[in-house]
Amino acid sequence: MVLPASVLYPHFFERAPHARAREILLVARIFERGGWSPPEIKVKKGQKVRLRILSEDVTHSFQLLHLGIDTGPIYTSSSQLVEFAADRVGTFPFYCNTRCSARHENLMGLLIVES
Repeated sequence: MVLPASVLYPHFFERAPHARAREILLVARIFERGGWSPPEIKVKKGQKVRLRILSEDVTHSFQLLHLGIDTGPIYTSSSQLVEFAADRVGTFPFYCNTRCSARHENLMGLLIVES
């Protein structure tokens, strides 16, 4: 009887584990209704991040200049997925880049990358 190598040595053929991305829901609301939720996102350096951005009340956008991310408009009740690796320790502001209310300029959050 001849058995395939995958039966005799099953672990030899397994794929290397992939680092799973941390999934985070970020809800955008106009500043007068609470702004970003959560207002701060904390991750570890080198961590992969999947950020689901939900525009809850009006059209918003998401801009994180440190990573060169600008989603463009995210329409009311829609979401957009942004994926990135947290490559540098520090505190980095993110913004809504779409004029969404009279206090639009206050709509800012923080990405905090820890070692």
